[in-house]
Amino acid sequence: PASMAALSASTKLLLQHTKAAVPVIKGPMYPGSNPELVAAVSEAGGLGVVQPISMTYLYGHDFRAGLRLIKSLTSKPFGVNFTIVPNKKYAKRMEEWMDISIDEGVKFFLTSLGKPGAVVKKAEVHGVRVYHDVHTPGVARKACDMGVDGLICLNDSMGGQTGNRAAAAFAAELRGGGFEGVPLVCAGGVANGAGLRAALDAGYAGVQMGTRFIASDECRVTQAYKQAIVDAKASDIVWTNKLAGTNSSVIRTAQVESGGLQVNGFVSWLLRNSLTKTLTRTLMLTRALDVYKRAAFDEECQIWQAGRGVQHIDAVKSCAEIIAEMAEVARAEES
Repeated sequence: PASMAALSASTKLLLQHTKAAVPVIKGPMYPGSNPELVAAVSEAGGLGVVQPISMTYLYGHDFRAGLRLIKSLTSKPFGVNFTIVPNKKYAKRMEEWMDISIDEGVKFFLTSLGKPGAVVKKAEVHGVRVYHDVHTPGVARKACDMGVDGLICLNDSMGGQTGNRAAAAFAAELRGGGFEGVPLVCAGGVANGAGLRAALDAGYAGVQMGTRFIASDECRVTQAYKQAIVDAKASDIVWTNKLAGTNSSVIRTAQVESGGLQVNGFVSWLLRNSLTKTLTRTLMLTRALDVYKRAAFDEECQIWQAGRGVQHIDAVKSCAEIIAEMAEVARAEES
């Protein structure tokens, strides 16, 4: 077989940036993203990504100690996610986490929300690659203009804070918009080898998976949460804005549906009003973090974030098994 010849140039670039063996990134999840899971994904050949609030607030690790725990479990590279929000206190903490990450040898940052320009400038000095979450071609253009190395393309099948475009349509829009040299990562709806195959065929460099890794042996959430993912079909996934103020993709349960899926008229007005929207969203997000933390550890709390990829998940598996199936697809590409 011709070695890597058949893998697209953008997939090769993604693997160069991530230093992974397989074009699969574990999404930075809350809950999920416990250090053992991050390490297991990287050890199996994908790229595990740390979600700092998940690591510290949810799983109770000191940030540096958490990174060192991952390094004690695998010698393979992993990434760290930074959410860019207009909150001075959080921005200061993010800056500290970034310094610690660089200090501990992390070479891949994944940025969400906000403008990634300042992160890119800092990362470049230390040889760190930066990929940014995007949900529209406009946001993608701005991120590229700020110098990011790749784009995580959020589609309407992902769990948690979701995108608004179908995966294939989004890829087509971006391919037509002058993003040829930039690796595009498909985020949402992929949970098996067939999903990776479809993403590569659509022009993506690789995939980011979240829901699939929640239903893994190494993820620290309740058995009830994992089983709900195994049992759910795509039609069981609903969008609600009553948790974080923006649409979250969750599994339909009686708890989720009680009182409706959308906020009431007054809260809706608070979220639209320029004077109140930031504070309202911050308060809702803070409360949502507590709800999702309960959902990770308490079987009775059935507020489970998940994407439409649940359709393709029929068992809880180890990260090694999950990645091995993806690796076969990537290997088939090479031959």
